[in-house]
Parts: sequence; C-alpha cells; structure tokens
Amino acid sequence: MHRSSPPRHPMMLAGLALSMIALSSCDYVRLLRPSVLRQLNPRVVRLVDELPAVDQQNEDIVGRLFPHGGLAHAEVGKDGVMRSRIHIPPNQFLWEPSVIVMPHGGDLELEFQNEDHNFHIAFLPSTGERQVVELPMHHGGRARIHLDQPGLYWFGCPVANHAGRGMLGLVLVKGDVPADARLDRPQQRRPGH
Repeated sequence: MHRSSPPRHPMMLAGLALSMIALSSCDYVRLLRPSVLRQLNPRVVRLVDELPAVDQQNEDIVGRLFPHGGLAHAEVGKDGVMRSRIHIPPNQFLWEPSVIVMPHGGDLELEFQNEDHNFHIAFLPSTGERQVVELPMHHGGRARIHLDQPGLYWFGCPVANHAGRGMLGLVLVKGDVPADARLDRPQQRRPGH
C-alpha cells in the first residue's frame, strides 16, 4: 500500500507568507522600493560601501555630509602619484565626488572642473602649507597635495557661503597611525578587524 505525503505546495506558500510578514517589519525592506532604488548611483554606492571601514564617529559625519557627492578611490599612477578628478556640477554647490580615498599617505593630484555658473576656490589640505586652486566659471584647475599620515583631511570652497551650502569635501588617507602619534585613549575596534 502506497502512502501519499501531504502536498508541499501549500506548505511552501505558508512558509513564503510567513517570510514576507517577517521581512515587512524590517526597515531595510523599504529600501527595495523603486523610488529608493532609482536614487542609488555608483558614487553613492561606493560611499555606502566604504563607510563600514571607518570608525563610528567619523562614519556618522561622513554619512551625513556626503550623501550626494559620492566617493572615489584615488588611482595610483606608474609614477607613484595618486590621482582623482573632481567636478562641480551646475547650481548644486557640491564637489563630485566629495570623498576621495587614498590607500596610503603620499602625493595626490586633484584635477578640478568647474561646470557651475559661479566662481569657486578649492582650499586644500597638504602637509606643510595648504594649496589653493581658483576655479573660474566653466574652467578647470589642478593641484598636487601631500598627505603623509593616515586620517581625515577636509577641503572646501571659502567663497561667500559655498562651504555652508555643501561645498565641503574630505580626503580619507588609509593606514595605521605611527605608535608615537597615537592618542592616550582606550583601545578601539579597528576597521576591517
């Protein structure tokens, strides 16, 4: 005598229904809406992917200030100089990308293109003296800066209230801080560990 097993189809549907109910209570499911997915672009995705490698305090700052400008990794040239391009889109008062990641300390050459109808200035950090690049309307400029230690280095546009309107940027230099430069504070979790 052959015994038939209960049909699997209703059990699978019940399991799927329970899974959907459980997932619908999760905040992340709302991110799968088409209106949200349309907002994702490669620059923002790179920024979101990089944030887990930054400690919590800095992640909060970077995450709030740079959701639209995105992130780029500086490319290391054959000469050892790292390079990245930054452009200023029209009428937006932001740098694209606004976060540049260097894999280690060294020279970084930044090429700027001002596509805006306003005059801007890039006021850049550099070991020693800051670099200043004037960016007239629809023109570009270039600067080579040297950042020899790991850390977060801010740059911005000091013209009028441009920085206050969003023209702030950040160079994130990866690497370990030398032992003699570490602050006397409790041990913290290291990104990636």
